[in-house]
Amino acid sequence: MVGELVVLHNCQTSGYKDGTYGIIVKLEVLGPLYSIYWVLLPDDAEVPMWDSEFKVVNESRRSNNNS
Repeated sequence: MVGELVVLHNCQTSGYKDGTYGIIVKLEVLGPLYSIYWVLLPDDAEVPMWDSEFKVVNESRRSNNNS
């Protein structure tokens, strides 16, 4: 997951607006059920988030540079 582009969705703890893009820079496993994802946001802040607060941007939506 580190390095994935994400879009914020259903943000309730960070104060950032839904639709903001970021990149996952770190993952902290808190046990078998919980993880915190650190997301680098456009204001250069690394913000901890639950996985329910963002969606990974699907790579199939990117243009194909092989043509």
